[in-house]
Amino acid sequence: GKSTLLRIAAGLAAPSGGVADRRTDEVAFVFQEPTLMPWRTVRRNVELVGELRGLPKARLRARAAELIERVGLGGFADHLPAALSGGMQMRAALAQALVMRPRLFLFDEPFSALDEPTRQRLADELLAVQAADGFGAVFVTHSVSEAVY
Repeated sequence: GKSTLLRIAAGLAAPSGGVADRRTDEVAFVFQEPTLMPWRTVRRNVELVGELRGLPKARLRARAAELIERVGLGGFADHLPAALSGGMQMRAALAQALVMRPRLFLFDEPFSALDEPTRQRLADELLAVQAADGFGAVFVTHSVSEAVY
């Protein structure tokens, strides 16, 4: 139910009835598991969405570098995902989603596989990024403490 609603809002699934009117180019989806390409470095993963949408390379590289620093992965930009912890992979996925400056973020239990200290740290980082960028968010979670954070 909840995950299906997010997938419809993101344009990844069609509703079985009614109409879902949305601009999917303004929506970013952060999944339960990081969606990083294992053969691409953190930097190249963050740049991926911009490459697919034709963002100018110089602007894309600058934006990716800014986001990698913002999520605390500056020293890991040239590492492959396998060399990162789960929390670091989730931060890379967050930077990847931020690259196109979406107006709405859809989160499908993105912190469920993380330990509590990592979950809280990522929630703090997410709130800081949201305050800076001013995007809306829909957050699916089964954790009451995470929901009221």
